[in-house]
Amino acid sequence: MSSRRVCVRGLAALVVCAVIAPAALACGVCVEDKIAATYDYGVVQRASARHHLVVFAAVESPADPQALRKAAARVKGVDRASVRAAANPRALSFALDPRAANPLAALAAIEREPGLAGVRLSLIRVMR
Repeated sequence: MSSRRVCVRGLAALVVCAVIAPAALACGVCVEDKIAATYDYGVVQRASARHHLVVFAAVESPADPQALRKAAARVKGVDRASVRAAANPRALSFALDPRAANPLAALAAIEREPGLAGVRLSLIRVMR
């Protein structure tokens, strides 16, 4: 095999790796890390005892964790003491009374809160 063929194959492999590697990293922090950033065992236990849901969301845009906590605490059905927010990875969680609101409606209400203009929340998981 000529050295030119080896070089072309090596270059092709390098190009494939260069194309695939960013795609593998593009997802950012995995879902489990976002959940772990705001998970609180006590919150989950209290929510379970009350038949509430625990909602985990990814914060898709820069937002102050304190502003997120305050906004979430004002939403109907959210247990104010359960709200957790993390800056890195950007995530939010809270216990929610399912009789008052569903998880997607609660996230939409948080996005509409004053002071959170442009903040986008994506539902990651709901624990029952």
